[in-house]
Amino acid sequence: MNNILQDDQNFLVEAIDWQGKRAVKKTAKPTASASRVSRLKNDVLGMHFFAELTKKHPNLQLHVPEVYDFGPSFYIREYIEGQPIIDKSDSLEEAKPKMDKLAKLLADIDRIESTQEIGYIGSSNYRNLWQSIPRWAKENVADKIITDEQAKKVIEISAGLDQYIKPRIAHGDSPSKHAYLQPSGTITLIDYENFTPQAARYFDVAWSYTRLYSFSGSTDSAKYFLSSFIAQTEPVANQAEQLMAVFIQRTLGLQKDADVDAKKGVDYISRAKELFDMVLQNDLRLLNL
Repeated sequence: MNNILQDDQNFLVEAIDWQGKRAVKKTAKPTASASRVSRLKNDVLGMHFFAELTKKHPNLQLHVPEVYDFGPSFYIREYIEGQPIIDKSDSLEEAKPKMDKLAKLLADIDRIESTQEIGYIGSSNYRNLWQSIPRWAKENVADKIITDEQAKKVIEISAGLDQYIKPRIAHGDSPSKHAYLQPSGTITLIDYENFTPQAARYFDVAWSYTRLYSFSGSTDSAKYFLSSFIAQTEPVANQAEQLMAVFIQRTLGLQKDADVDAKKGVDYISRAKELFDMVLQNDLRLLNL
């Protein structure tokens, strides 16, 4: 019997049997918007892109689900066993080796340059990230999620950071639901809807951090993750400025996410606000151990 994993106005996601293999089928519904259908196509594109990337760079220790079949409005991929890398029950000591693995993967991907203009083009794009900050700040003030003073501070500390932003490959989504640590030690990433090879550098790092801060048993897991990433990544010019640019954007976005999710019964507003207050101090040292 098929197992329904997701069923909303955009997609039906099922665990199915495909030629004797357990698989996942994702189908766009007739009610899905054209933009969401394009994300499904981008999901397939991302899996193919990252599969080729791992062939060229086996040091990544990344497993990408195999795509078994796909069409204009569906795909069937390999089913991934296990639990996401973030486990709320983990103590900091239990989380550390997992955070080291995730940090190493993102540091290794960061070393790979890409000039391809494919994939999702949105607020993660290195050309668009700067534009999203004042827009989101204004929207959050209108929704009474942040104050006018906080919005002004966001604009102030982000001013000029756009000149430092460089493009890099990004999976484009958080590890809270999409990164699985396998017994072999490799990490499997699923759901590539937001994949792009032209994201703002460190975008995945900032998104991973905000989700770790929101959902880990201890917020120190997020801080340890960033410390581990900085230790393992290649030092580059204006690294701090590039990190702050994406941290400002993702933490600002987190405020809206937390507000929306709280209305669905998933409440991490206090942690989102706590992190936002830290980012507004404009000191990267506060964000890591």
